[in-house]
Amino acid sequence: MKTKPCASCKQEHTTLYRIQLVKGKIWIFVCEACCLAAKSNPHYRYGGTWQGYRH
Repeated sequence: MKTKPCASCKQEHTTLYRIQLVKGKIWIFVCEACCLAAKSNPHYRYGGTWQGYRH
C-alpha cells in the first residue's frame, strides 16, 4: 500500500481527495476529515479520489 500526506493535517493516508479551495487555483490532496471540513468553503470543488491500494 502507498501513502501520501494530507496537505492540511500532514498525516499519511492511503486515501486522499483532490479538492480546490480557491477558484481557479491549484488542486490539493486532503484526507477524509479535512475534506469534510473544507466543504463549508464557498469555493470547494471535488476533483477525484486517490487510493494507494494495489489492485
